[in-house]
Amino acid sequence: MEIFKWVNDLEKIYEDLIKNSKNESLAELKALRNNQEKMIEFSLNQKQKIVNLALKNLAEDIAKEIANFKNLLNENKENIEKQFQISKNNLVKSIIEKLGLEF
Repeated sequence: MEIFKWVNDLEKIYEDLIKNSKNESLAELKALRNNQEKMIEFSLNQKQKIVNLALKNLAEDIAKEIANFKNLLNENKENIEKQFQISKNNLVKSIIEKLGLEF
């Protein structure tokens, strides 16, 4: 019958339209997903660069502070040694005077 053939043709067209729409939607979703993944990867790379730069700057600042601390520590050590030598000499003179061993 002609009407059944026509209904079968409509059904086939309908199935093809659904299949094509599904394939197009899947392709669009894949493209959107790929774009989103690229954007996320780019964002993560930018954030990683920022973190690396911050860590590099922090490491440089810490290295400078350590160098300053070492210099200050060495200066204080030298001052303590000088003061010790001065105090030692004065103490020896004072002991010699008190013991009456001056010649």
